Amino acid sequence: MEESLKARVFISCGQQKGTDEVEIARKIREKLEGMGFEPYIAVEEQSLNGVKEDIFRRLSESEYIIFIDFKRERLESNKYRGSLFSHQELAIATFLNIKVLAFREKDVKEDDGILKFILANCIEFTDRHLLPDVISEKVRERGWNPNWRNELILERDEGEFEDVQQVGKMRTPARFYHIKVRNLHDRKIARDCVAYLEKIKNLLTGEEKVFELVEFKWKGITSTRIAIPPKKHRYLDAFHTYHGSPSIVYLGINPFIIDWTGYGEYYKLEGSGNFKLTYIVFSENFSPTRATFILDIGNKLGDIKFR
Repeated sequence: MEESLKARVFISCGQQKGTDEVEIARKIREKLEGMGFEPYIAVEEQSLNGVKEDIFRRLSESEYIIFIDFKRERLESNKYRGSLFSHQELAIATFLNIKVLAFREKDVKEDDGILKFILANCIEFTDRHLLPDVISEKVRERGWNPNWRNELILERDEGEFEDVQQVGKMRTPARFYHIKVRNLHDRKIARDCVAYLEKIKNLLTGEEKVFELVEFKWKGITSTRIAIPPKKHRYLDAFHTYHGSPSIVYLGINPFIIDWTGYGEYYKLEGSGNFKLTYIVFSENFSPTRATFILDIGNKLGDIKFR
């Protein structure tokens, strides 16, 4: 999974109808794809929902932004106005602290829009058709890396579990199932990571249960909050079951912080069934990340599947 997740590049440039801008944007995207990135071309949206749900979301998820200021209307100064939409996207990217490469077409007014307030160090160009090659060269010069993301992900190998002979003070064989929480950033430590189970849906009855939140336990330690170094992972206790009663699943809340026995009953599944479990991990310096897994429970230990 890690190999398939590449750094995302938001391409912010005009795509005026009746011009060569659409084709140039496509060639820039192809260049970046060839370098191993996951590029996205920002298309002008006609509705507020489209802007919020597509452009803003894509921009907030991006590791890099390419800003291209194409010529628009001629001004009285014989300079040209730049692209309003691209300037808006650059302003948001600046607020989000996204790494930027900025390009400005010759004779576009300097220090216009958001460029008046930030140090974008725009690279001027005259021949639009050379722009894809110029951008790929500058991306290499800046050392942009396609093999990282500014996010945490939750994943697991379907066949992974771990058998132990003792749980707490109880000397009885049990089987633990874990979720791998991976930090895809190449430099930043994920600090104060804390995990919860948000909800469970019974796939046979359709009943959905939203949980009163209790912190989950990280594998092998009692602390509820942990750090995950760059390009590393930590394991979360998803649930465990005892060998002698495999049709009862104990969800992985942290027993070291609980002083009410009711939570133990609340976070328990009994009997055969198929369930959809949604987990979420918060971090002080990363966006929240969630993932949904399917849990099958039967009458035997081998019937348990968690994927």
